[in-house]
Amino acid sequence: MQTISFSEKISSAQPGVSVVCIDKNIAARQFASPMVHGMHKSLIKLCMWVNVLLLNFLYYKNPLKAFRTLNNLRKIRSDYRGNYSVLKYAKTNGKYYFTFNAPGFPSKAFNKYVLNNIKKTDTQKNQINLDTLIFGITKKCGYQCEHCFEWNALNKPETLSCENILSIISSFQKLGITQVQLSGGEPLNRFGDILYILQHIKKGTEVWLYTSGYHFTKERAAILKHEGLTGITISLDHWIPELHNKFRGKNNAFEWAEKAAANARANNLVVCLSLCATKDFITQNNLAQYAALAKEWGASFIQLLEPKAVGHYAGKDVFVSDEQIKLLEDFFIEYNYNKTYKSYPLIVYHGFYSRRIACGGSGKHYVYVDTDGDVHNCPFCQRKIFSALHGNIEENLRAMASGGCNVFNKTS
Repeated sequence: MQTISFSEKISSAQPGVSVVCIDKNIAARQFASPMVHGMHKSLIKLCMWVNVLLLNFLYYKNPLKAFRTLNNLRKIRSDYRGNYSVLKYAKTNGKYYFTFNAPGFPSKAFNKYVLNNIKKTDTQKNQINLDTLIFGITKKCGYQCEHCFEWNALNKPETLSCENILSIISSFQKLGITQVQLSGGEPLNRFGDILYILQHIKKGTEVWLYTSGYHFTKERAAILKHEGLTGITISLDHWIPELHNKFRGKNNAFEWAEKAAANARANNLVVCLSLCATKDFITQNNLAQYAALAKEWGASFIQLLEPKAVGHYAGKDVFVSDEQIKLLEDFFIEYNYNKTYKSYPLIVYHGFYSRRIACGGSGKHYVYVDTDGDVHNCPFCQRKIFSALHGNIEENLRAMASGGCNVFNKTS
């Protein structure tokens, strides 16, 4: 198959913007791995830690406190991932990413992320310092996904206006967020509103898009990148096209996911593939084949999600077994820290962290705002705690944090 990359102008709505697009027949697997390792990674790691130390100096204006906090941050890092040392980073558009939930380095958003974590170690200042807002901005979706946690809200009239969405994001920006992940439904159904958000959002916050890939065309990818989008998280639930299509209830779901990855890579957007790892899927072979496909598509991250009995899965026996959890954890460790897989995407597995240091939801590191503007501990709790449109968000988050999140408890 012949592939063609070419430059062209976006539509008349975006005059004079030169972009790189891809032909409709191009395969995502034409793109090289974005991963860096070895001396390259070591040099960037050194630069990151020097940057962290300087930010400590600026915050405390006391060398002793700065070095003490640096050690505390290193301890938190070790608790977060165990005694494993980072093997690789993902590089896109001149920025380096060591985890899916942190902004790229160097950037204002990265510095803000570091300062947030410095403040979290400062026990004298009891303040909210969120990192990530996951925000369901639309109820509209043309898919029939097997696991959809927003199933009961899908394709009902929209509650939030574009102004509501931007207002909520702005409120959370004041509390320190450095990353917004726009979800749904399928957020591309509000493409114009996404552009409005990107054009008016305050600087210092990266914006990601959760998508099935449907209608993430070459033109849209180019426009979104021009307006400031950082990356996309593509839902891909099997490496076999027919099985992914079945899971998603759409005959060409796999094709759209592949095209979305290609269109994103062609426009220097970071790509994450998100997998709902079901009981039927979790085998060594399936995980290995999925990782190989993600590498071929040029993804920077693979996000592993465990199915929960909420939404379309409500009342169903979908929890994975302890043996399957071990398979997922072994996969997470092997592909992140074994040099054999240094050119493979970084694996992000929330269950691994949550079982060791508790869930990062409930206002600790992130929260979820649903399509009605109501705040939940995380996307899977399905418990509206307060409205982001009314009241004092900071006070409500403090109350939320005291209750915690038990989404990884099978009885919840």
